[in-house]
Amino acid sequence: MILSIIIPAYNVGKTLSRCINSIIDQQLDDSEIIIVDDGSTDDTGRIADDMARHYSDNTTAVKVFHTPNRGLSAARNYGISHASGRYITFVDSDDAVAPGTLLPNIRQLLDHPEWDILEYPVTGNPNREDEYLFNPGNNVFTDPCEWLAQKGFEHCWAWNKIYKRHLFDNAAFPLGKLYEDVYNIASLIRQKPCIATTGNGRYLYYFNPGGITNTQRNSRLTLLLEAQLYVVKTLDIDTSSSRWHRLYLNMFTSQLYSYLATGTIRLYPQRISIRKHSGYGDILKALMLDTLGLELSCRLFKMICSLKARL
Repeated sequence: MILSIIIPAYNVGKTLSRCINSIIDQQLDDSEIIIVDDGSTDDTGRIADDMARHYSDNTTAVKVFHTPNRGLSAARNYGISHASGRYITFVDSDDAVAPGTLLPNIRQLLDHPEWDILEYPVTGNPNREDEYLFNPGNNVFTDPCEWLAQKGFEHCWAWNKIYKRHLFDNAAFPLGKLYEDVYNIASLIRQKPCIATTGNGRYLYYFNPGGITNTQRNSRLTLLLEAQLYVVKTLDIDTSSSRWHRLYLNMFTSQLYSYLATGTIRLYPQRISIRKHSGYGDILKALMLDTLGLELSCRLFKMICSLKARL
């Protein structure tokens, strides 16, 4: 079997059909959809079973597993353990895949057996005023750290990538962690995979106001900072090197919002090169770090946010 598409599903009765149909429409041969119903309490499980029966004669097999509720990481790990494909991809059950995405990208991977991971574009918030496009372009990174250094913390999502199955023999999503995909990227990069990126296809990331990354932002960015620091420590990254200044700037952003929630500083101080960055936001943050330092920057940011809240 070529490809296993893993869909963790928890109380997504309103969106699961859209997700599955978008994958069926890819017209893949020799592939499987693995739906892991993570102890849903709505009609998610019934919808999954109904669709598996409906598509029983399709070239893409639909397999459903019902498990006790243990969270997103456990559901993904369970799906991986039951995957038969040479390649694996993940699709969240409230998202979808645009037509003509998976088949061309699988063909690229088969044409380039040296590629271990292929990343493709994302349309965020489709059909909303704030719709945006992330397009990684056409690149090949024989050193995966080069991929990470080029804004990797800004797109290390588990979805929008197709992986060789064997990578997950030594990489599992951590249980009980938010931003589990950030933690897992360290396990993947430690295996030194060749990462390719493409401009072909679209992952459709739908806005979910009740989603785990859209609530209690400041507190959750504390957890994001924790995950980012784990990656830096695990991969022994020296962020004082200019190569990693963008990565440090990502962590600094997490630290600013974390400071609003906790009043504590977990990030270590350092200087970064302003000229390495573009955009007013990046330049301002770099200037804050280089002139005020980390602690004063956090205090100033908190003061500004407090003043804005009063206006």
